[in-house]
Amino acid sequence: MADESLSGHEIPEERKSTAGRSPSTALQLMPALLLSLLLQLADSRICKIVSLLGAAYAFGSNVWLLRYGPRMYAVCCKESRWLGKEAFSTLQAACFPEFFALQTAACLVALGGRWATASVWDVANLAMMAAIALALINLFGLGPKTTQLMASLYQQHLKDASSSAPLLSDASKEAKKKFGTCPAKGMVHGISMLLDLMNLGAVFAFICAVALD
Repeated sequence: MADESLSGHEIPEERKSTAGRSPSTALQLMPALLLSLLLQLADSRICKIVSLLGAAYAFGSNVWLLRYGPRMYAVCCKESRWLGKEAFSTLQAACFPEFFALQTAACLVALGGRWATASVWDVANLAMMAAIALALINLFGLGPKTTQLMASLYQQHLKDASSSAPLLSDASKEAKKKFGTCPAKGMVHGISMLLDLMNLGAVFAFICAVALD
């Protein structure tokens, strides 16, 4: 069955390119890294408070994404006459780099606060290190890859589909069918979601380890 969840609209040019994003994204992490270093000199009570706040943000934002991300996707697909998958991917390209940057920053702050008050290699620190590694993979690896892949797929869809009747023509339906069965798209998205779930589990393990300490 052909995929009817595409609107036929093109993603804005500024959302297609990932050039220059990595340096700017890395700069967004610098305040969190600096705060983590400064916490090594701070009072232990302040370190614990900041650490828990960082973990709470990382956990809560991830739960929000896993709950409402699929709902946003479903709404965009359902309202394909004026939204479609293109709208969801545009939102992803606009918001996800900052989302994963803030998630990583929160994990860095949580680790810095814990590091200042406990053994470097305790269970909580190891769990948060794992969470940071997973967040970085999504931030600098899978996130940009997803943006590039989706933009190229939509561009190909527009080339294959009829510009005069994008939702009704046989060419459009065939293009949508090919789009919906693209294995690379599903694989990248699946890996990203898996890493996000693992990040959530690692942050939860950190919170539990701190609570039981």
